[in-house]
Order: sequence, then C-alpha cells, then structure tokens
Amino acid sequence: MSSAGGRQPSQSRAIPTRTVTLSDAAQLPADYCTTPGGTLFSTTPGGTRIIYDRKFLLDRRNSPMAKTPPCHLPNIPGVTSPGEAGEEPKVDTNSLNHQEGKPSMGKGPPGRSREDL
Repeated sequence: MSSAGGRQPSQSRAIPTRTVTLSDAAQLPADYCTTPGGTLFSTTPGGTRIIYDRKFLLDRRNSPMAKTPPCHLPNIPGVTSPGEAGEEPKVDTNSLNHQEGKPSMGKGPPGRSREDL
C-alpha cells in the first residue's frame, strides 16, 4: 500500500505513567477501570487502549455538545421527549401473570392456584 499524500506514519511514544502507593484498602477505587486519581481507562475489542483523564472528562461535561441531545432519536414519551403530567402507562391487566390452572410455585398450600387464594 502506498501512503496518501506522502504522509509518514507517526512514531509511537510511551504513555507516561506514575506509581501511586496506597496505605489503606479504602483508597482503592470502586471500579476496575478507574484509578485513585480519577483517570478512566479501557480497551477496545481490537486491543486499543483508551485513557481519559479526569480533567478532560470534566471539560467535556460542560461543553455545548454535551448539553445538546443527539439527532435522530425516536420519540419515546417520558424518555426522549417530555411526557404529559397526568399520563400513566396503559397496562393490559389480562396479560400480566395470567395463569389458568397452573399451580403457584412456593406461595400458598401445594395444589392450589393463585386464583383460588
């Protein structure tokens, strides 16, 4: 393959690291993908390492792009669009837990169905 435009591949550089010594187990982060300093890290299925610094993520949280909803979202009332205040979800009560003649499992005396109780 020839490189487009005469571009040379960039040279790889080592990722700067530092060692943090913990004196107590309570200082360990709650997740395996975070560090005590707040840095998040992950890998893609292809093996690429992704490292997000805490400051970088906090800067992105306050960006105008983060305050704008994504385009082409489906209209789901109450989820992607505000629902009406008095609107309650309609539930078909005939389809919920409808068991005809089936014995209940672990509730009530054996051999009796839920409808008998």
